[in-house]
Amino acid sequence: MQGVGFRPTVYLLAQKHALTGWVLNSAHGVEIEINGSPAACAAFVQDLQRNPPPLAHIDSFKVQPAEPKAYSVFEIRESQDQPDDFLPVSPDLAICPDCRRELFDPADRRYRYPFINCTNCGPRFTIIKSIPYDRPNTSMAGFALCPDCAAEYSDPVNRRFHAQPVACPVCGPQIWFEAGGQKLAEREDALQTVRRWLAEGKILAVRIGRGFHLVCDAANAAAVQTFAERKHRTGKPFALTVFDRRIIEKYVTLTPAARWPHQRSTSANHPGGNDQGG
Repeated sequence: MQGVGFRPTVYLLAQKHALTGWVLNSAHGVEIEINGSPAACAAFVQDLQRNPPPLAHIDSFKVQPAEPKAYSVFEIRESQDQPDDFLPVSPDLAICPDCRRELFDPADRRYRYPFINCTNCGPRFTIIKSIPYDRPNTSMAGFALCPDCAAEYSDPVNRRFHAQPVACPVCGPQIWFEAGGQKLAEREDALQTVRRWLAEGKILAVRIGRGFHLVCDAANAAAVQTFAERKHRTGKPFALTVFDRRIIEKYVTLTPAARWPHQRSTSANHPGGNDQGG
């Protein structure tokens, strides 16, 4: 599955074992060619099988010998598209602990940035346009990386190394608030306006790509009732959106399968801090 940071992991392991060669994404999987001593190659294979990226699950792993080649370095090569093959892209992943710390750190350059992400979290499936999963094949293609983000993206020891959705307040997408066809607020002011309107019992539409999420305050019975009547859905529950599992467990009982893994639990990447919504 693409979008889980497999190539950066392979790169780092190749450096660890002093191997040369390359890794690339193709439409049917990750392809790797390594050159080094038999012992180093065997150690690399074992290391990769035992320590894949945190979000990765290896369905098959094939190893075959190759003729030694005079590679001078190990590199991440440009992905190869093969129209007849298909490899699924991972689902969107809830905010990871590292991004969460940055999100609420006033000294961090991504402080309260709604679209914060890294290799271990953030959008995947909702931004993909075609495979292989590379930035030019996503909706992030139109956002050129600023120098700081470009440095992170190119740094093998950075957790945003080759993270395709990487962005920041300087170069990434922004939020704004509209009502009556007029833009009323942008960035943090837009978020605070949304919070205020939800607290007042209003129903809002959040644009996501080409579609919309209709939202209201799940703790406001009158707002939920109005929402249900307008949707002609008075007998069926709606989805809840919360910041983390700690909050959702106040309202629902989660099975063990729903609690793990954390990135695929009922958590959601919600830019409003510890605020509740639904």
